[in-house]
Amino acid sequence: MEFYVGLDVDPVAHQIAQAQINNVLQKDSGRSAADLQVHTHLKNFKSIKAVLQDIDGNHLIPGVQGILMDLGMSSMQVNNAERGFSVLCDGPLDMRMNPQMLNWGEFYGTMVKKAIGSLSKRKLSRLALTGGLHSTRELVDLIRSSTSWTRGGRQGWIKTATRVFQALRIAVNDELNILKDSIYSCFDCLASGGRLAVITFHSLEDRIVKQAFLDIINRGDDGRHLSNSTKLDSYKEKEAWIKQMVHGPNACILTKDRYHRLNVRRD
Repeated sequence: MEFYVGLDVDPVAHQIAQAQINNVLQKDSGRSAADLQVHTHLKNFKSIKAVLQDIDGNHLIPGVQGILMDLGMSSMQVNNAERGFSVLCDGPLDMRMNPQMLNWGEFYGTMVKKAIGSLSKRKLSRLALTGGLHSTRELVDLIRSSTSWTRGGRQGWIKTATRVFQALRIAVNDELNILKDSIYSCFDCLASGGRLAVITFHSLEDRIVKQAFLDIINRGDDGRHLSNSTKLDSYKEKEAWIKQMVHGPNACILTKDRYHRLNVRRD
């Protein structure tokens, strides 16, 4: 490897990664430090084109050989109560991957009502009168009081709360829209024969990646989509490309796994 770029939108994860990479380079007898160009940025994958251009515009001409997108959260993030991701830990209701990216106060009022729209008008009115929610414990208590105990008992409300927290986190960080944009940006940066691999952790991510990959291989050499007579139907082919490679005019889907590891190669 001669050129490595690491991107992470979480400043804490970015700092930890920098330290680990520097440690590896120092232990490698100076060879990597001399031969390997390493760049880490507090950026999202959707910014990969601008990042590569800023580092060295020449790398955009042949393209890069491989890109790995790891979409999962880490225990470090969930276990830190101050981040607001955990159902079981009390902390500020935040959920931002990058605390500097947006104003949570402006966003929060609208999103809570959307994410927990199943609550009764009476409970939502009571929530408004008490000044809104300010901590994860308050949100959990609200979910708990609104969840039927006849369905799953304690585990029932925990499952509901986990889904609400996930929905809020995804919305706050605009994760699904960013993921879709990132896939196209990353594929455009690949060299001929280069691979894009995406590790997903839930069905919403998985579906977006699959649909984006199918859209990519449906493109012709000129960037336009194929005609209806030759285009791969995403509904008819959605299972086939899991079991075997699916070829398009400028790309090939390589994955054989239904979940978690999705791979596409640029031809």
